[in-house]
Amino acid sequence: MKKVMNMLVGAAAFIAAASLVAQETQLNKAADWKKNQAITDGNGVLNVNGRVFMVSSKRFDIDPAKAYTIKYSVCAPNVQEKKTAKIIGGFMVYDKDGRPVSSSHCKVIPDTLTEIVADAAKGESVLIVKDGSKFKKYSYWVVVADAKPDLSDLPNRNILSTGIKNVEKDGENWKITLGKPLVKDVKAGTSIRLHSAGGHLYTAGIKNVGNDWIVMSGTIKGVRKGVWFGYVWPAGAAKAEIIILSDWNNLKTQVQFKDISLTVK
Repeated sequence: MKKVMNMLVGAAAFIAAASLVAQETQLNKAADWKKNQAITDGNGVLNVNGRVFMVSSKRFDIDPAKAYTIKYSVCAPNVQEKKTAKIIGGFMVYDKDGRPVSSSHCKVIPDTLTEIVADAAKGESVLIVKDGSKFKKYSYWVVVADAKPDLSDLPNRNILSTGIKNVEKDGENWKITLGKPLVKDVKAGTSIRLHSAGGHLYTAGIKNVGNDWIVMSGTIKGVRKGVWFGYVWPAGAAKAEIIILSDWNNLKTQVQFKDISLTVK
């Protein structure tokens, strides 16, 4: 009996250890990326010519309990002295239905939840709201409708307008002049909130690369509502693709990559 128990314990330990083994995907061939003539196979490297938005050819499901690490080596062998090519790496995110999830849908500007107090028609550029004290002039802010205090509306795709052109007190209320006209009618009593537009999840960071090989990497895990950080998935994230923005400062040079991997643990 004791021998049987030891065997069962040993088997359980083996299964537990196996579950901790990291899964690694290599992306070192042009076929691992969505087809682009600027991405070609080299002698042990991936050559990328000019400013290219690289997207992995396969999309993967996200398990928030697991850690996803993107890592690669990169250099710009032909770049001129004192110049560098900007490289950005991370993930593009989608919801369970395959719709893109962006910063505009998820990145909340704190304390901007308020209510519209007067109807406004599509094409108009002014909103009258109860409290605009935290609103500021900023072209990258977006106005979303049907916002919830507990952020249960995220990701919120109900975008009314982009940009805040002016903010002023209007009696007991606030007058908000929008950067772009309303895309649809909005009724008094509608709750709104400001979000911030932005790029993708840049988990591997942003680096300026010269002739020498350098390593770029980063890890993302878990979910956090209301933010847009490279180290945590946003609300609604269910699937993702790996992205690399190569030569993003447009030097029109060749960049080389090797040892590109995604490790899931």
